[in-house]
Amino acid sequence: MNTKYIVYGKDYDIIKKAHIVIEDGIVKEVSNGWVNNGINFKNAIAIPGIFNAHIHLLDSIVPEACIGYDLSSYAGSKGLKHSLIRLYSRNYDFYEHFISKELVYYNGIGDFLEIHELCEPLKTTANKYGLRYIPLSRPHRYDDEWEYLDVAGKCGGLGISNPTRIPPWILNALAKVSRRTIVAAHIGETKRMWKIGALEYLVYNGVSLKHVVHGVYMDPWEYELLVEHDIVLVTCPSSNLWFLGKLPDVYKAWTKNVDLTIGTDNTGCFKPDIWREINIIYSLLVSNDPYIRSNDVLAKISRSSIKAIGINDLPWFIEEGYKANIYLIDADRIMLDRSRDIIGSIMKRASIDHHLARIIGDKIIYHK
Repeated sequence: MNTKYIVYGKDYDIIKKAHIVIEDGIVKEVSNGWVNNGINFKNAIAIPGIFNAHIHLLDSIVPEACIGYDLSSYAGSKGLKHSLIRLYSRNYDFYEHFISKELVYYNGIGDFLEIHELCEPLKTTANKYGLRYIPLSRPHRYDDEWEYLDVAGKCGGLGISNPTRIPPWILNALAKVSRRTIVAAHIGETKRMWKIGALEYLVYNGVSLKHVVHGVYMDPWEYELLVEHDIVLVTCPSSNLWFLGKLPDVYKAWTKNVDLTIGTDNTGCFKPDIWREINIIYSLLVSNDPYIRSNDVLAKISRSSIKAIGINDLPWFIEEGYKANIYLIDADRIMLDRSRDIIGSIMKRASIDHHLARIIGDKIIYHK
């Protein structure tokens, strides 16, 4: 495969006018120069595949229903979103259409799925499009221990929207579940959730969290708790701006060496485009420290996105001997030929609509 640029290795070095040889899903060769009889992406840059670590798929069926509602009245336990989801959630044809048009750009997705009975059908649909779809769902009743076990068995793991609703007597069972499957949770999304102490409530009761989402309100010591317990922080800045007018302190997370990545949150409110979120995160970091290396930022986001949803067989870099996990992006549309910082330009200028194709193992999926 011939490309204009390749983002190569764990340091995200740039190789110009290069080719990649993939055999049986494994990268066998990365080198300068174009080869004969290769697939041509001569206007593209090949980058490691970044996952969208946090979405809510089901409200995509009612776009912009969130307008005119605050966070609680739209997404709270008695919010509008849940009524609409219950009304429309069996419309499988729509969700297949949305996956095929809006999510097909990704090699991996983590979905906080409100209705756990839909885990299997949506996984089946996503698999048709070569998408590693990890549904993280929740019980209908937070006080039913057996329902946690049922959800963990049906889905990719548990995604707890509001940990403060979990009764104390359930935490021991949840801790056991977390040792054999993914458990993730919203934390610090609101002042109330922060003041009650959602993060420490779970961690100090033995729940092993794979990742937490939002972290808009956090104490300095909570970042250290994330590092101590190897928990990824998944930020959703567009959502936080819309509902809260506030952003997480990503620079604090960066200086504390927290594993940091992005999600796009509710698909009914926000276009699931990771580059919008990455641009905000990069801007926040550079505004605090203009000398932060763009390579380091993109590498951390990529590495942490894969770690967050536990797809351990795919690498966060392009290198010989590793499985192919690659996005091909139109380099001309983001003016990379004139860029003084190619990685910086990708983070600032790319859009999901600039993706030409993606490679996952031995499969190549073209985008029209």
